[in-house]
Amino acid sequence: MKTFELYRIEVAPLLILPLGKSPLFSYLSKEPIALGSLVTISFGKRSLEGVVYGASPLPGKAPTWMKFISSVIDGESLTENQLALARYVSEEYFTSLGKTLKHFLPKRIIRKKKEKSISQSKKAVLRLHKNDNALLKEFLSSKKEIVRYLNVYALQNQGQFFSQLVKKGNAQHKQTLILVPEIALLPSLEALFSEYISEEEIVVLHSKLTSGASFEAWEKIRSGKASVILATRQGLFAPFRTLGTIIILEEQDEGYKQWSMSPRYDGRRIARKLALLSEAKLLLASGVLGIDSFHHIEGKEYIPLHPIPPLPPLMKDISIVNLRLERFRKNYSPLSQELITALQETRNHGEQALLYIHRQGMSAFSVCENCKSIFRCPKSGHILSSMKDGTFRCLSCSYKTDSFPSCPHCGHLTFRSVGFGTERVEREVKKLFPGARVFRADKTTMHTEKDIRKFHTDASLGNIDILIGTQMILKGHTLPKLALIGMIDADSLLSFPDFRADEKLFQILTRFVEQTKKQKESGSKARIIVQTFHPESTFFQRIETLDSKAFSHKILTEREDLYYPPFSRLISITCHGKTEKETITAAKTLGETLRKLLPKKNSRYRLSIPESAKQVISKKLFESSLLLRIPAEEAIPEDIRTFLEKTDMSDIIDVDPLSFL
Repeated sequence: MKTFELYRIEVAPLLILPLGKSPLFSYLSKEPIALGSLVTISFGKRSLEGVVYGASPLPGKAPTWMKFISSVIDGESLTENQLALARYVSEEYFTSLGKTLKHFLPKRIIRKKKEKSISQSKKAVLRLHKNDNALLKEFLSSKKEIVRYLNVYALQNQGQFFSQLVKKGNAQHKQTLILVPEIALLPSLEALFSEYISEEEIVVLHSKLTSGASFEAWEKIRSGKASVILATRQGLFAPFRTLGTIIILEEQDEGYKQWSMSPRYDGRRIARKLALLSEAKLLLASGVLGIDSFHHIEGKEYIPLHPIPPLPPLMKDISIVNLRLERFRKNYSPLSQELITALQETRNHGEQALLYIHRQGMSAFSVCENCKSIFRCPKSGHILSSMKDGTFRCLSCSYKTDSFPSCPHCGHLTFRSVGFGTERVEREVKKLFPGARVFRADKTTMHTEKDIRKFHTDASLGNIDILIGTQMILKGHTLPKLALIGMIDADSLLSFPDFRADEKLFQILTRFVEQTKKQKESGSKARIIVQTFHPESTFFQRIETLDSKAFSHKILTEREDLYYPPFSRLISITCHGKTEKETITAAKTLGETLRKLLPKKNSRYRLSIPESAKQVISKKLFESSLLLRIPAEEAIPEDIRTFLEKTDMSDIIDVDPLSFL
């Protein structure tokens, strides 16, 4: 066997580099280095870490410019599938490969061998209902390339169904990845699986784990000791040994989209790519069918495990309260009289209530009483929420005002609160029902893993009388004696400039109806009360006459007319500048150049004109955005991709954005 004196090693430095250039750099080694190894390299005057993407013998003499690999940190850091997936995410979402790879590398810790006490409690016996068993057999017999859809409300016992699916995979030495959109869902899911599967085989992955816990979970997945991985979207980047099945719970939820930093990926799209690379099966599961999935099912791209019957019009199961009449009666509380009475009746019967509000804080937003400007965060540009301590806080970053803030536009000291927030609703409920056990679940109170687990425990044991929260409380059945659901302000969703607003509210109300259905079957007089200032709106007219299928077709018709997803794919491009004029000029120049690259004979490629420049990140930085719409079934044309890769590094390219207004 021929041996070589030197080897050429292709390394991706863990560094943000321009997209238009190759992300790989060549180095020398006297020994072959395995693909996926984590190495130390000399990069200019710096010493950096990098990941090996290629290794080949170097015939002849080495060029004088090539440097040697400094050291090998970990010879088996990333798998081949991880390398391929990282490359895909980098290219698909216009993010430097070096930055993307950091999501695939947990913070390393020194390995310490220590014995862990594992609970050896006897596990419950898995006995699937015949309908659940039929659905399981249907999924297991599916071809790997077919995406299957499951309505979880069709299951008799979700825990037993998914646990049996995991056990079937484990018997073939296959791992199962189960994704959820919210960290708050993981404790209940972990407890559910622990009834049937050994705790040693269960791994939980999310962003709030300590470095040690995260690294330990990573190693259990890599070694194959973990048979089921319960995770948020972060779990997609784990080093699976033999991945057999990917299950996406609440598949319609926007929590799978990474929107706050690069790579701004959609976890559902990445899951499909991971399934393809791993030759794994993909199951989308939810209690509420999203519009995109409905479209794919209609087009035979997704195959449901069972027929999905349309749900009857929602209006027959909910009560609408006109808040304009409440104001006419001098009731300025977030709670209408009908909702207060219903809460009192629920309390009298020893039952539980859930109050949903779309935003946390004391109000939805605050307006200067002098110049009428909305009070926004000087760092992120997001709306500031008033808190009960008198300060204003940005819910997107750590910014917080002092106790006596002034308007940045006119210096005025007083603001008027508009809409309702979780803190204000909590204060009102505690005032009306002083003896009730009230729990507020939002990003402020569910900040750590300990907070999340405490909430799960209290909810499971029935230690909460009235639960107030944002969207994180919508998923799962958290209250065993739930008899009342109140939506405080439906307009906070309907009035938001988002083409998905009607769909989101429909999904929330559908979930409410499904959650109370089982309570009604057990004899409870469960109620749903929705408060709105606009009961005459088109949305409420539709849910009075249209069933779920007709409603979905109506939304799809409107989306097709406007050329919005799922008929197109969106790419938002945001330009930045120090002045308003500089920013809008840069956006117009970018738009003019990009427009010339659009296929002339294909009218399905559309580019919007630049938005007016707005000051959002700091008092000295402005931004302006353009929206590119391309056919959903087509890849981004190569000349457009090349142009976008060469844009200014300060520009933000967001593929599949959640919002573009």
